[in-house]
Amino acid sequence: MIGALKHKSVLKQLRKSIASQERELPTTAVSSLMVLCQEGSPELKSAVMKLADKLGIDQEAVYYREFVTGLKPDQLQSDQWCKKHFGWQGKLQHEDAATFAQKDFDLIIGYYWEPNALLDNLIASKPHAFRVGPLGGHEELFDLTIATPKGDWAAFEFELIKYLTLLKLCR
Repeated sequence: MIGALKHKSVLKQLRKSIASQERELPTTAVSSLMVLCQEGSPELKSAVMKLADKLGIDQEAVYYREFVTGLKPDQLQSDQWCKKHFGWQGKLQHEDAATFAQKDFDLIIGYYWEPNALLDNLIASKPHAFRVGPLGGHEELFDLTIATPKGDWAAFEFELIKYLTLLKLCR
């Protein structure tokens, strides 16, 4: 019961956030990157770091986090979040919260295929970033959706770099 009310509260906040945003997209090459994924893998994290190198982004300007299920908060690694790390209206209640709130990102990648209200809400809280996600996510949220096979990071990365080059957002 409480979980359903909390989920409804997060969805309400997400709709409100998307409807009221005034977007200012970057016009220069991206210099910071945030990747939010659901149930990622160690290989994905290293692939994200390689993408950052290809885009000319410093490793310190890359923020990678995974949303995992089935683990308790004390079992998680430093770059993982779970449902218990989020409060009402999708507010992040993790030690990362202050760092996350202060950072502005030029490029945000939501690497998950089904809408996730908690991650969508985090992405919506950054209105000045160029938002990219795979086809199948919350389409109103993303500026660019890329249709690639589920879990095929190499294909996603290839298409992402192609579009960022066309938009003159990569070096």
